[in-house]
Amino acid sequence: MSDAYVIEVCGRTAGIVARDSHDHGFNFFSAARPFNVMEGQCFSDPLAAERVARMLAKNGSLPRNRQLARRRPDTGPRRFG
Repeated sequence: MSDAYVIEVCGRTAGIVARDSHDHGFNFFSAARPFNVMEGQCFSDPLAAERVARMLAKNGSLPRNRQLARRRPDTGPRRFG
């Protein structure tokens, strides 16, 4: 599996995800203003980040479902997916 992936939504780049140094998941780096709210979020895999980006593009906000949002063990950024 690669260490970084481009996340595209509706034909435009939302951002990239890169594997974190401790292999806990993938951190999101925004490439467009509508996705800035995802900046620094940690995802279990690139597909999880893409799903959240698509929800954000469609609904204009991040999911509110508490089951999607989890804290990392080090109490770092929120984790989706």
